[in-house]
Amino acid sequence: MLEGPGIHRPLAAVLRPLGLTLMTWAHLRSHHRPGAGITALYRVQAQPRRAAAAGQPGQTVHLQIGATTAALPPETITGEPAGTVAATLDGTAIRLWVHPRDPVLTGLPWATNAEAVARDVFAGTGTASLALTAYRPLRRAVVRADHAGARAYLKVPQPKLAAGLRHRLELAAGAGLPVPSLLDAGPAAGSARENVLVLDSLPGKSLHLQLRPAGAPVFDPDALVDLLDRLPAGAMAFSRRPGWAERVVEYADGAVVALNTESGRISHLAGDIAAAVAAADPGPLVPSHGDFHGGNLLAVGNSETLEISGLLDVDALGPGHRVDDLACFLGHLRVLSALNPQNSGLRAAAQLCTRSFARQTDPEALYARSAAVALTLVAGAASRGRQAAGLTLATAEELLSSTRTGSG
Repeated sequence: MLEGPGIHRPLAAVLRPLGLTLMTWAHLRSHHRPGAGITALYRVQAQPRRAAAAGQPGQTVHLQIGATTAALPPETITGEPAGTVAATLDGTAIRLWVHPRDPVLTGLPWATNAEAVARDVFAGTGTASLALTAYRPLRRAVVRADHAGARAYLKVPQPKLAAGLRHRLELAAGAGLPVPSLLDAGPAAGSARENVLVLDSLPGKSLHLQLRPAGAPVFDPDALVDLLDRLPAGAMAFSRRPGWAERVVEYADGAVVALNTESGRISHLAGDIAAAVAAADPGPLVPSHGDFHGGNLLAVGNSETLEISGLLDVDALGPGHRVDDLACFLGHLRVLSALNPQNSGLRAAAQLCTRSFARQTDPEALYARSAAVALTLVAGAASRGRQAAGLTLATAEELLSSTRTGSG
């Protein structure tokens, strides 16, 4: 529905208060949050209304627009240009906005203002060079900022989560973990940047990228376990969030949307995974990262060894099961390896981590929970095509089968 031709009229409506006429649009991607709705992003080209009405060529304006079926906080529904616009599509109520005025991420307009960032972050003049490196509409965003040879990252969480994320970063840094340093003490309440965290940059590249080349440096999975051992005890004071495996049936709904021809297969697999997860002992609750995978780890090294140089996204730091952190890492790595079958570096790392983690925890719990993580990735893999989604689904099945064979 959000990707079809019916979205043209709502997209035109959100531009109308800005004095713009929609010319062309393209769907970029969709995000499905089970139980919370679907959000989509679009790239649009528009022209000033007067020029378009007169049939005269005018300056083309390039924008992005977001649309969601999710319920939004009442204060975001203003009907003004800076707020959201309501529409109905095939009987479903949706809300739309023009990026960067995300109705939940209130700090995003400041974080994408090149002059304001140069002034407020770097105490400089002119403009900063900005790049939006991550954006989940209504959820979080990360902007890379460069100015006069200096670099910082601007993390924009939901306002209600900003203080907790700041505290988590402070706890992790106090425990000696390689997390980004906070470059500000917290802006004043009510300021445009109130809910934005300014973070220092860290050395290294994504661990997933480092493992891709054939003949990649030797990687020691024990270094990951050591990192988890160093998570601060203070994390236990936070509320516990359900692990990926505990919501596998909900995430199966997203997989069905992405791969609807395999709905029966997916539902059957989700039920089997849930049963396997319930049957295996996950171990005690300990400090947990909550989203521990190679994309959230940075590494440096030479042709012989790799060392972890950064731990990112401690947003979910809190009580959890160690097996869930290991399963998160293994599930992502096994999927990445499956999607790149020609890549010997990823394949070797996946085999190494499978053997090592199975010695660190209950293998049945590890494989069942890794299968759950892989299933949660099916919807995202669909953005690369149905074949990628199918390979991801097959990886989840393969991991689940390991609970019966006892071998990964």
